[in-house]
Amino acid sequence: MDGFRSSWVVMTQTWSRIIWAHWAVDPDLLATLLPPGLVPDTFDGAGWVGLVPFRMENLRLPGVLSGVTSVLGVRNFGEFNVRTYVKGPDGMTGVYFFTLDADNLLAVATARLAFGLSYRRATIRTTTAGHGTPGQPGWTSVRHCDGARAELVVIPDDKPGRPAAPGLEHFLVERYALYSQWHGRLLRGTLSHAPWQVRGAHLESVDTGTVTAAGFAVTGEPHLLVGEPAQVRIHPFRLVRPGPRTSAHSRSGAGSGHPQWASFPSPGAGSGSSPRIRQPDPNLATTPDRANAQAGSGVALAKTEHPEASPLTLGPV
Repeated sequence: MDGFRSSWVVMTQTWSRIIWAHWAVDPDLLATLLPPGLVPDTFDGAGWVGLVPFRMENLRLPGVLSGVTSVLGVRNFGEFNVRTYVKGPDGMTGVYFFTLDADNLLAVATARLAFGLSYRRATIRTTTAGHGTPGQPGWTSVRHCDGARAELVVIPDDKPGRPAAPGLEHFLVERYALYSQWHGRLLRGTLSHAPWQVRGAHLESVDTGTVTAAGFAVTGEPHLLVGEPAQVRIHPFRLVRPGPRTSAHSRSGAGSGHPQWASFPSPGAGSGSSPRIRQPDPNLATTPDRANAQAGSGVALAKTEHPEASPLTLGPV
């Protein structure tokens, strides 16, 4: 870490019904889609792009402000994001969000204006009839600004939740800080929660329209995990000061062999009918929103090995 630790909590929230779907991608292509200052963080020589829906619940500000989010109607909403993994100019690894779609207008406007995050308004629904399981439904999303669609419906394993396995699973899900470029400045925020409890899953159907809109033509079945609810604490932001110069690709995961860019076997995927993989609408723009990248309207999460023993925190800007 960068040496700064803080226990100051600016917001608490619960993340529930989360699904992680990831595809391996060419890190050279990925590098061209990132804003200045960020480079791909790779595992086994591949970059990774994720499609991740979840429900944000019980948003609360601290102390006497705890009722504000309820009064404003922003305590609970669905989110569907497209993300990848990067290294920042401070030498830390993290997650960069190309887009974060949400179904609450005030939450979208606040995040964009206050922190430069690439939130977009979308109609987001959960689906359970014929798909998913109680407490872990599938998700669909239609973005308002460009009509980009996303869908992810899975059947989780019937095994109990467990910690993310060392290696790829830990690389993909155990991330605890964020980068945001705001008015030309790179900020870093952090969060803390207990390590994820995850399960494998079998893919029922997927629509990768928002991934295509971000610049990635992914195919095949993704690497899948589902997570148990997590109680999350959000800490302050601070200005990032550049550290040692980073290489073109940061390599966090060791391995050998030629990476398979567009398809990866899902843990927990079993035999049976083939999943429904919907092709993106060809009428949608497939060029990523470069204006957002240049303006820095993205966000990144970083990882820590022991988030509860040593929670990541941010200092004042």
